[in-house]
Parts: sequence; structure tokens; C-alpha cells
Amino acid sequence: MIKLRERLDTLEALMSAIEGYQHLPLDVLSQFLLDHYTVDLDVLAQFADAAESRSENARNNAYAASAQSAA
Repeated sequence: MIKLRERLDTLEALMSAIEGYQHLPLDVLSQFLLDHYTVDLDVLAQFADAAESRSENARNNAYAASAQSAA
């Protein structure tokens, strides 16, 4: 029996598929998606860029908060 994989060809579809898994590291999450879905690699790249931006912003905010509390 052939099992068809759901195709994730939009960022919204990808975000829906990973709901509840966002706590995983990006490489683990990417592998999960590739193992269980047919993923448009451009969409996966968009997601990775957005995740890295969020991570960088969180680091910058934490750095600013620690610098502010030290002052």
C-alpha cells in the first residue's frame, strides 16, 4: 500500500504541521519535517530564516536586559 505524504508548500502549512514541536532544535525539527512530509525546500528555508531571526532577537533582548540590570 502506498501512503501519500502531505505536501507542505506554504509557510502557513509548515507552521500548522509543527504546532507543538517548536521547542525542538531547528535541525531536529527540519529532519522531522523531511521524514514525515513532502516539504518545499524554499518554504523550509523561509522557516529557518525566520527561526534564526527570532532566536537572534531573543538573544539581543536578553543581552540588553542584562546590560540594563547591571547599570
